[in-house]
Amino acid sequence: MKKPIIAIDGPAASGKSTTARLLAAKLGLVYLDTGAMYRACALQAERLAVPLDDASAIESMMDEIQLRVEFSGGVNRIFLGDEDVSQQIRSEHISKQASAISALPSVRLKMVELQRKIASSGGFILDGRDIGSYVFPDADFKFFLVADAEIRAQRRFDELAQRGLEVDYQDVLKDIRQRDENDAGRALAPLMKMPDAIEVDTGTLSIEEQVEVLYKAITQKRGATTIYLAEHSGFCFGVRRAIQMATEARKTSQNVCTLGELIHNPVVVNQLAAQGIFVCEDPTPLQNHTVIIRSHGASREVYEALEASGNTIVDATCPYVKRAQQLVKEMSAEDYQVIIMGDEHHPEVIGMRSWGNGSTLVLAPGSTPEQVFHSKVCIICQTTKKPEDLAAMSAWFSTRVQELRIYNTICLATQQRQKATVDLAKIADLMIVIGGQNSSNTTQLYQLCQKHCDCFKIETAAEIEPDWLQGKQTIGLAAGASTPSQTILNVYNRIKEIIGEPERVTTIGEIPLYKEESC
Repeated sequence: MKKPIIAIDGPAASGKSTTARLLAAKLGLVYLDTGAMYRACALQAERLAVPLDDASAIESMMDEIQLRVEFSGGVNRIFLGDEDVSQQIRSEHISKQASAISALPSVRLKMVELQRKIASSGGFILDGRDIGSYVFPDADFKFFLVADAEIRAQRRFDELAQRGLEVDYQDVLKDIRQRDENDAGRALAPLMKMPDAIEVDTGTLSIEEQVEVLYKAITQKRGATTIYLAEHSGFCFGVRRAIQMATEARKTSQNVCTLGELIHNPVVVNQLAAQGIFVCEDPTPLQNHTVIIRSHGASREVYEALEASGNTIVDATCPYVKRAQQLVKEMSAEDYQVIIMGDEHHPEVIGMRSWGNGSTLVLAPGSTPEQVFHSKVCIICQTTKKPEDLAAMSAWFSTRVQELRIYNTICLATQQRQKATVDLAKIADLMIVIGGQNSSNTTQLYQLCQKHCDCFKIETAAEIEPDWLQGKQTIGLAAGASTPSQTILNVYNRIKEIIGEPERVTTIGEIPLYKEESC
C-alpha cells in the first residue's frame, strides 16, 4: 500500500520535467528533479576547476561533494553544502556541462545512490534518461516521452528566446541531436525505452495534454479512489463512559449539568443539551445540583466547593486522567518536584496540577525550564500527548538531576490511535482528521499526519472542499477520541458523494481498516 514511484524518461526537450512537476501536483506526489542534481555536480566541477575529461579528479570531487535536495511547495531546492544553488544551476552553460558530466560513471553512480535513497519509500515522480531502466527498474509506472528532434529543438529555442537569450535554431538542433547521441551511447545506463514503459509522443501535445495522458494511464491502472478509516478512531473508552454516566444521571435528577463541556466536541455537547444536560462553566453558584465532572477531570478546589454547596458529584473523569492526578499527589507528597508535560491551559492539566504543591511545574512538549532547582524530579504527562515528546523531555532531565522518575500516563487508547493514524498517513495521498477544534488529541493526530501527506482537520462533513480530493487515490480518515460515529459516517459518505461513487455505509465497521480500540 506504499505510494507509487513514477519514472518518466525520454530525450532532451521532450517535456519530461514540466510534465513530471505538474503530474506530481495533480497526484499529490513529490517531484524529484534529477536533472538539477546533475547540474549541481557540473556547477561544483566548474567552481573547483575540475576538467570533465579528468576521470580521477571527477571521482575525487564526487567523494567529497555535499549535495542535498529539499522540497517546499512542489519546488526542489538544491544545496551544495549550506549554499542554495537552485538559481545558479539554471544557466544554459551549466545545462550543457550537466549533459557531459552525467555520462561519467562516478557521477552517475553517486547521484543514482542519492536518488534511490530519497525516493525509495515511494510517493515520488522522477524524470531523466535512465529512471525506469536503471535508477528504479521496478517503478510502479514507467513512461517514455518522445518527439522529433526538430520539434524538440523548436521548443528549446522558444524557451531560450523567452529568457532573452539570442540563439540560432540550427545550433539548438545540432545540440539536441548531439545530446541524443551522447545519451544513447554512454556506457553506463544509456537512454533506452523499457518494454514495460508506456511511450507517449509529445510532438503534437500541449503540456496540459501530456499531463492528462499520463494521469489517465495511472488512475486507470490504480483503480478507483480508496477511503480508509484508521483503527481505533472515534469515541474512546473514557468518552463513552462519560456520556453514559451523564445520560444515566439525567434519568434520576432534573437539575443536571456538566462542569465545562463534557468532551471537546460541539456535536455531542448539543446532543446532551437536547436531553436537558447543560454546560456550566462556573461552579460557584451551583447548589443542590447533580454536577458531572467531565472526562478531563477537575481541580481539587472544585470538588471541595461543589461538596460544600450540597451538590451531588458524578465523577466521569477518565480513569487514565484519574491515575495521573493520583500520581501527582503521591509524588508531591514524597518530595519530588513534579513536572507535568502538557498544555498549561488545558482543563486536564489544570486539574492535575491542583493535586500537587507549589513546586509543581507545567512544561509544554519540547520546552525546558530555565533552571532546575530540585535534585528529585518526577515527570508525568497529559494523557493525550506523544510518547516521543515524553522521551525527549525525560532525556533532557536525566543528565541534570540526581533522581528522575518517569510515569508514562499517556492512555493506551491515545497511543493506539496515534500509531494507527501515522501508519495510514504513510500510505495515504490525503488525510482528513475529524474532531473538535479544541480537542487536544485531535490536534495531535493532525500534527502527526502533516509530516507524511496532505492533511486537513474538520469538525463536520460540511467543511470538506471538493478540491482537496482531486487526484487523490488513497484517502485516509482519522478521528479524535471525542468524535461520534455518526460524524465519521457523514464524512465518509460525503467523500463518496464528491468522488461520484454511489456506495454508502451505515456503520463505521463497514469502512476499510477500522477496528475498535482494545481498552
